[in-house]
Amino acid sequence: MKRQEALLHLRETSVLKYRVEQIAALHEYLIINRDELARQILSVFKDSCIQVLNLQKKCDKGKIQHIHFTFFRHRVINHDASCRIYFYDHQGYMDSVECAKEFNANWVFKFLDIFERQLTQDSKKYVNKIYSADISQIKREEASFYVNYMANLIRHVMKDAVETDEFLALGKDSEVYIRVGEYKDFNELVYKFDSKEQQSAEVRSRLDPNENDQYAHESFKNVDLSHMYFKLVNLCYSHFSKTSLVGSYLVGCPLIGADFRSANLQETSLDYSLIHGADFRGANLCKAQLEEVQGSFVVPTEKEFHIPPFMETNFAEANLEDASFKGADLRGANFRGALLKQTDFSQANLEGASFYLKDIQLLKLTDQQLDGIQVFSND
Repeated sequence: MKRQEALLHLRETSVLKYRVEQIAALHEYLIINRDELARQILSVFKDSCIQVLNLQKKCDKGKIQHIHFTFFRHRVINHDASCRIYFYDHQGYMDSVECAKEFNANWVFKFLDIFERQLTQDSKKYVNKIYSADISQIKREEASFYVNYMANLIRHVMKDAVETDEFLALGKDSEVYIRVGEYKDFNELVYKFDSKEQQSAEVRSRLDPNENDQYAHESFKNVDLSHMYFKLVNLCYSHFSKTSLVGSYLVGCPLIGADFRSANLQETSLDYSLIHGADFRGANLCKAQLEEVQGSFVVPTEKEFHIPPFMETNFAEANLEDASFKGADLRGANFRGALLKQTDFSQANLEGASFYLKDIQLLKLTDQQLDGIQVFSND
């Protein structure tokens, strides 16, 4: 076997095998330890905001418009998981006053290090054909898969982080863009903070008509959007907290990661929409229609290898009385503390979904559904 053939064979066998194994392990680790990891990120973020504010009080730092959570690929290759949060003004990378704070992301990259060790061990089978530089190159390529999970956690944390006193005290533009990615290279927008006051009439006018429109990451907080019609509108990661959507239709809309916390969605129709990772905590979905929605959050497998850019779909403490989830894919969803009176889960896939024990008797679940769900005590 020639050197290139050996490399190709390693990539087609060991790389795929160990990628799935370690990403699945990271996925499960994040689920189990999310609350503690979130507290760590939030603490670093708040400390960073204090650091920025001190500079602003000295007139050494302008209004913040960009915040970047940054990893360094060369560090990762050398088993250094230290990352940084950078705060920039409107000039972005051209901001002359650097303000950054380091944080440790070993919880992510330790799984990449295990992947590297597994690959190194397998490479020994190809005697003198595969070099350490080859393994480093593969590790460099694989790093992006793992960064996705860091982005997921930070996206989750930012919903609370932008409401902290430390962040609100900062001098900042009306819009702040929070991104995760490589240092001065490709990065992903995970949260858009928008402090502009909005009037319901103006927002309604802007959204009508809206078929096939794009509103990802936009803010529609605390406005009245009741009895509106949205068809195939991209509302991924948009913010609807405390907004009224009573009697509205959101048909076939991408709502991935959308924030509906404490929103009023009574008698709203979300049929056939993509609600993966949407946050409905404390929302009112009484008599809402969520039939055939797609809202799964599952561990990546070799057969279905997809790293979800979101957390689980969350209905904790939501009012789901008389809501219909017929035929919905709700694998891994959180229903703990939700009001589940007369909620219809017929033909829904609930594998891995979590419920409180006291609520199970209220539901008419099949034996198959009961076998697949996770049941928790509410003590």
